[in-house]
Amino acid sequence: MDQPKHFFDVYCLYEKHIEATHDSKRAKNILSETRCAIMRPLLLGWGYQGKIGGSKIMPAEVQAAKEFMKTQKLEKLLDARKAQQRGFELLKRSQKSQGVYGARLNQLLIWCEQQAWWTFKRLHPAVITPDQCCPTLGKTKAFEKRSLTNRRGRYSSYTLQPQETNSNLEAELKQFYQFLTEPEWPGRVTEKISHSCADGYLSEIRLILGWFYRYQPVPQEQLSLGLLIPKLTNKELANRSDKEKKGLWKPHQLKLETWLCKHLKFLREVRGSQSPRTKLSRLTALSALGKFVYHTEVEEVSDYADIPVLKEIGKYTYKAREEVASWQRQKRYVANQTEKWPDAVEGKTVLTTVREQILEPLRQECRCRYGNGKPRGDSALATSFQRYLAWSLLADMPARRQEEYRSLKISLSCPIERPKEVPLNGLYHPLPPERKRERLYDGTLDDNYLYKTYVHKGKSYKNGVWILDIQDYKTLEIHSPQSIVVPNRQFADGTCLYDYIERYLYGWWTPGGRKNQFFYDWWQPELLGCRGRWITLGRAEFNPRDVCCLQDKTESDFWSWGYLFVQPKVGLPLNGSKFGALVEVPAHRLSGKYISPHTMRSIWATWAFQVGLSDQQKESLAYAMGHTLRTLKKMYERCTPNEKRRPIEEAIDELLFETLQSNLTADSVELARRLQKLTSTQRQRLVEMLPL
Repeated sequence: MDQPKHFFDVYCLYEKHIEATHDSKRAKNILSETRCAIMRPLLLGWGYQGKIGGSKIMPAEVQAAKEFMKTQKLEKLLDARKAQQRGFELLKRSQKSQGVYGARLNQLLIWCEQQAWWTFKRLHPAVITPDQCCPTLGKTKAFEKRSLTNRRGRYSSYTLQPQETNSNLEAELKQFYQFLTEPEWPGRVTEKISHSCADGYLSEIRLILGWFYRYQPVPQEQLSLGLLIPKLTNKELANRSDKEKKGLWKPHQLKLETWLCKHLKFLREVRGSQSPRTKLSRLTALSALGKFVYHTEVEEVSDYADIPVLKEIGKYTYKAREEVASWQRQKRYVANQTEKWPDAVEGKTVLTTVREQILEPLRQECRCRYGNGKPRGDSALATSFQRYLAWSLLADMPARRQEEYRSLKISLSCPIERPKEVPLNGLYHPLPPERKRERLYDGTLDDNYLYKTYVHKGKSYKNGVWILDIQDYKTLEIHSPQSIVVPNRQFADGTCLYDYIERYLYGWWTPGGRKNQFFYDWWQPELLGCRGRWITLGRAEFNPRDVCCLQDKTESDFWSWGYLFVQPKVGLPLNGSKFGALVEVPAHRLSGKYISPHTMRSIWATWAFQVGLSDQQKESLAYAMGHTLRTLKKMYERCTPNEKRRPIEEAIDELLFETLQSNLTADSVELARRLQKLTSTQRQRLVEMLPL
């Protein structure tokens, strides 16, 4: 009997194996314990209705049990541990008994996996295999760490810190922020802006105040918003001639322009800032502050243009915008783009190159052992999962703005009553009810979540599906909220993307090990009842300190949530620079390029043109990335000249020279020689003239 047909055949083969490999006394003991492990808890867990006696099983009971075993197909072995655990619970067996009989069943299952007739997945990692070992975590090449800009030395912070802010200034800044973000504000004639935009303005204003405090220097108690924007009221200007008004405005204009020129010179000479975008950001924030200071002196938006102090700011803002436009036309950047843009492998797109050189190695680094077979630390594993998931969001799916990923939340609560669509043994990670989520003043949702469900937009998913619920992003008013299905990519080693998400969120449990073993009783049915240990706690390894609770005073239940990405050791949410480093550092280690989240958006845009997507597909890609097709084309313009030339050069090689080479005659040799001397522009014109 080489090929067993049912479980009883397997048991008979196993009996012969034990008798052939052990002495009679030892074999008898093993088989006795194995029969008890099978005929009591296992068969009971499989639904056997026959009666099995007490300490000694009677022959008739044994025969009935064997007949039942003949009805069990080999596939049933896949959930044998789970079934045995159910049997233990029904029989109320002690931990000692569970340990003995569980070990005997494990031995049987391990033996099954080693047989030629076993065609199912492995049930137990009996030996260390290559797919458990990650590649070398050191540098794959000798990539030199080079600066992206010409600046030398470390950046020193000069922003005004909260502890350096006097109480009056703190109140002014708070009022300024409310002016920018509140739905209504007395006397305001401009529209409110988003909190993220207001945060940016406030950050710029604090930098200016920090410059006054550290480099002018202005005493801490004298710092105020009036120091930045001098004010003249309509009352002070009333009943005065134009000449008198001009005389009153003149010193205020001079005061503003004097410090502004000094500050711009400071940015250029002390800070080494070359980008006009830095200057424009500073001036835009200053303009917003000016509108706040003078909002009680205007009746409509156009009135701001008549205020001389704000005209001065507008003059410098206009010049900065012109500089930015000039840089855009000339494709000038402060950072060396060759250090940020990946070198495409010959014959492949930049996106494919990034996925092969960075994404796949990062996935392999999530394995539980080093290359030498030694187990990895639990915190190191969690960090690998975090890096891979950040890159997966950017390279497996159209890359969205990094702020959306940084702000992704996960629910840390679950309803006590299981939703009807969730299977009995299904893993469920809920989306909080709308009444428990963050909202804007008008009731619209204002947060982003990652959650797992089994029904999405009327479609059922047997094994569940992870969803990105994006309700807060820059272009929300244009594109509306987005509910994005995270595709469950399958990999050659048998794992899938959802494995990595769930191991990061809940930890990774593996069978085997010699220390701290216990029985698995979580959501994976194939592991239930199996001995093993947690090799990492995933996100919990970082000791998250970002847990927040949303509770209504009128309701007794509460929902807690945290951020998907948190800083290792610190346990706090990632800010922009930290998330950037999470992406850029492994990218440089693996490819030698400092690929940022924003660069990945340009790479996706470039890919759309490299592979020749239709206009409809490009528009769909732009929507998936959260912007317009026009913006997509502008991002494509960031790719290198070689990338732009490659499509036409490949077309020429394919449509022109390969055809000529395959059918050269004596008369065509000279023609081919002349064609090879054509410039790139001449070649492109020639290709356009060729019939399709």
